This record gives sequence, structure tokens and C-alpha cells, in this order.
Amino acid sequence: MSERAHTRREPRQQRARFTVDAVLQAVQIVAKRYGPQSVTTNRIAQVAGVSVGTLYQYFPDKRAIFTALYDRHVDDVRQVMEQTTTAWATAPLGEFTRELVHGLVQAHADLAELHELVSSAVPQSAQGFRNALHHTFGLALSRTDQEPYNRQERERMLFVLPRMVESLVHGAAHHPPADLSRDGAGSEAIRTVLLYVNSFRGSAPRYF
Repeated sequence: MSERAHTRREPRQQRARFTVDAVLQAVQIVAKRYGPQSVTTNRIAQVAGVSVGTLYQYFPDKRAIFTALYDRHVDDVRQVMEQTTTAWATAPLGEFTRELVHGLVQAHADLAELHELVSSAVPQSAQGFRNALHHTFGLALSRTDQEPYNRQERERMLFVLPRMVESLVHGAAHHPPADLSRDGAGSEAIRTVLLYVNSFRGSAPRYF
């Protein structure tokens, strides 16, 4: 989904890896405590318990920190997709989609306060997410035991589903309405996607 971020110094030893982990965790703490626009290297270092000089040994600037956070997020998202594809390999497409969207909303919630900052550091992130979704849904629709969607229906699904899921997952995790909880927004995202999937099956059972 993206090229891996390169720190100024690779954390090969356990202590170095601990420092990098502390810095990345501190970014999210600072964002929740002070707001995303208040994330500075001084505050990050203070919360991480390291000096600013130590922070710069591993990250040349904030962009490098945000890119590293994005790389870890990519790993989480990829794991959700792989686990869902494996665990729900024989399930109907509606059930598979429900579990996939639920897992992706949860994976994105961890970066809720930092979404805009991370997205600006990696502007191609949305397209990478759509490409990964296209691949995942392509695998689901190519299964020989899957419901008999014809070629045109599959092409339509592979055009719509990656774009729909990407938009709804990001919206549910990062920009839910003031009167709707993140869980509620996630449920609405699932309901919307399943309405689309079930529209190909006439009187199909409802999974939400």
C-alpha cells in the first residue's frame, strides 16, 4: 500500500526499537491530549520520555514520524484483510463484507485524531487502500463456491466496493457526526455496504 518509511537511524537493538515505539505511541497521546495541530517534536519527546536530540536520531522531521505511523497502520489494515479472507473464506459475500468493514473501522479508529496529519504525509494513502480493497474483494468474488455473480456484476462490484468501503471506513472512523458514536457510524457503514451487496441477490437475507 505504500513504500516503507526510512528513519534516520534503523532501530536494530532492542533499546532503539523501544525508543521508536515510545515516540510513535507518544504522537497519538499528544494528539488526544492537546489536539492534532498541537503535535510538535518537543511534546512528542516529552511524552515519550526522550530528548529531542534522541528523537532526531531516528526521525529527521515530523513527516518521517507520520510516515512511520502510516506504515504501521498499513500493517494493521493488511492483517485485517488477510485474517478476514482466511476466517471467512467459505462465507457468503454479505457476511464476508460485514466482517471486513467492521475490522477496518476498528483498525482505523486508532489513528482517528491523526488522520489528517498522516494523510498529508502520505497523500497516496487513500488510493493504496482502495487498491488493497480491490484485491481483497477480487479474491472473495473469484472463489468457486461464491454465489453465481456474472462477469458484469463482478466488474460493477469491483468498481464500487473498494471506493465505497474506503470512503465509509474513513468517514466512520475519523469523521462521525456529532450525534453519532464511532460504533454507530461503523454500523451505518456496514449497513450501507450490505444494502449494495444484497441488491445483487433480490430477496437475499439481511446480515445487519
